Parts: sequence; structure tokens; C-alpha cells
Amino acid sequence: MRLWRRVACGGAGILLGGALVVPPGPATTSQSVNQLNNQSTQPLPRVAPPPPAPNTLIWVPPRSVLSPGDPSGVVVPGHWERRTPEGDLYVPSLTAPQPSTGTLQSFPAGPRSPADERIYGP
Repeated sequence: MRLWRRVACGGAGILLGGALVVPPGPATTSQSVNQLNNQSTQPLPRVAPPPPAPNTLIWVPPRSVLSPGDPSGVVVPGHWERRTPEGDLYVPSLTAPQPSTGTLQSFPAGPRSPADERIYGP
């Protein structure tokens, strides 16, 4: 019986000593989590910002313009004009009162030159 204990204790020591020398096996859960955290917190590569979109809308404040039927001019309300690919501005249809008579005058929509270069109409 004594001999059996000696063999058993000696064998257990060899097994435990061998376990300490053997390199570790697969990664533990905490090591895997740490590796995922390290990879997920790395900064993303920088991307150049997109080029700015051209501003196609231009605000034209209320102003007085000459009109063929009224020498004193008409007051055109403020409005947005859209720039066309040709370089002109597309003006929406507008209605303006004539100061001398009070009647409303309509201006049709369509492409026009820039507001500061116009002689007649909005």
C-alpha cells in the first residue's frame, strides 16, 4: 500500500509539472474579448469630404422694377430664383401690384438674366 501511494504521488507530480511546461491552449474568453475590443476601438481610416454642392438657389429681395405698362414701376415681392445650367436664372411666376392703379400684374415663369441686369420684369 505504501508503494502504491509513492507511485501515485510521484505520478501526480509529473503530470502537474508537465502541465506547467506545456504552452497554453486556445485563447480564453477574456483574451478573445480583449482582442475584439482592441480591434473595434481602432480609428477608422479618414475619407476626404465630398465636394460642396453648387448653390443653385438665389434669394432676390423685394424690389421695384420697370414695367412696360407702368412708368413708375412695380414692386416685385421677394422670391427664390434657380440657376440654370446655361448660367441664366429661372424665375418663378410672380404677381405684383401696380402702384398707380392697384391692379395686379402677372409675370410668367421662365429663364431670365441676373436680377441686377434686368430692365423689365422680375
